[in-house]
Amino acid sequence: MKRKILKNIILIGTAVLLFTACSQHKEKNISGVYRGILHSPGGPLAFPITIQKRGHQYTGFVSNGADTVHFTSVIVQGDSVHMNFNFYDSHIDAKINPNGNFTGRWHKRYEGKSQRRMKFTAQKGVTDRYPRSTSQTDVFNGQWPTVFKTSSGHTYEATGEFYTKDYMLYGTFMTEAGDDRFLEGTYTDSTMTLSTFDGAHAYLFRGHLQKDGSLKGIKWEYDASKVTWNAHKGKSQLRNPFKIAKIDPQHPKVAFALKNLDGKIVKSSDPQFQNKPILLYIFGSWCPNCADEARMLRQMYNHYKNTDIKIVGVAYEYTDNYNTAVKLVDNYKKRFNIPWTLLVAGNNNAKVVEKTLPFVKQLHSYPTTYFTDRKHNIKYIHVGFYGPGTGTYYLKDKQGFKEKLDDITQ
Repeated sequence: MKRKILKNIILIGTAVLLFTACSQHKEKNISGVYRGILHSPGGPLAFPITIQKRGHQYTGFVSNGADTVHFTSVIVQGDSVHMNFNFYDSHIDAKINPNGNFTGRWHKRYEGKSQRRMKFTAQKGVTDRYPRSTSQTDVFNGQWPTVFKTSSGHTYEATGEFYTKDYMLYGTFMTEAGDDRFLEGTYTDSTMTLSTFDGAHAYLFRGHLQKDGSLKGIKWEYDASKVTWNAHKGKSQLRNPFKIAKIDPQHPKVAFALKNLDGKIVKSSDPQFQNKPILLYIFGSWCPNCADEARMLRQMYNHYKNTDIKIVGVAYEYTDNYNTAVKLVDNYKKRFNIPWTLLVAGNNNAKVVEKTLPFVKQLHSYPTTYFTDRKHNIKYIHVGFYGPGTGTYYLKDKQGFKEKLDDITQ
């Protein structure tokens, strides 16, 4: 009898242990909204995260104002979650805490084999990026010509454009190279906080209103870089993107001989390009402004695909390794469903660009776009790109591209 009781106790104990083990390994449900934070030296660099479960797989995205950037995959393994931005060679690895919050790190390959890493946390159920303002001021609304100064003393001009809505602050900073994406944050009567995170860029801006009505602030880039800025309300002084770069009289034609994603050399003298106008753009899969341009070009492509225009994208990545670059550019191709020619040219150093594409007299920015006639003479050069976060500037860029494409395809 005692043996029977002991046997039953052992069986029950074994069942309990098996049940406990199965419970411990049961996948946790992480669906929901989160307030993600990268722990910047300037304070919390916050951004909303949304994660959804569809079937047996998770999907998700981060939000910046009206913009959403989707993870290429969200993978849960035990008490860990991995959120990947494959198109930016970037990912977040985090532990899922018992209360549903996340603790971990964001990793981003920057140049060569170097990595950027920032501490990451996320609070489940919190939807606002920052607490909503209680101020009634509209002092920050409008354009603010700005001068940024790096720690090395280098200065560059920009324009901030901001507006308030539902007690939150929105806007962006624009330079002649592009823009700092959709910025979102909060404000008081005399201070402002804006941030953005899109898998590639992690920026935090803080500004303080001065007695003379100007703004002084600091921009934290990633985990360490700090840039000061000064701004005065007024009209933007940025030049027209079509009037920045000059055509090199020594190299007035677009010409190239570079590998495509299959390793084949593609030349501008190939039959497919003969007597055809070309739109050639210089880009990197790591560049969000380049992504904005690609998204716009893909939308415009349907209008021009029945013309004889040839579009060529030339990629310069954070690596000299061709095979690694091909994987990154292939992710870019799939992301935007690109049907035109993509070439891989080398790393993203400006000197490499100018060496591999001799008609580039001086690379001002990623992206840079060239429009040619049917003899491949360069007619127009567009520097940088203003994305949707810039509002009317984005619409002007789109209109400018359309006008130039209409001209070279006549």
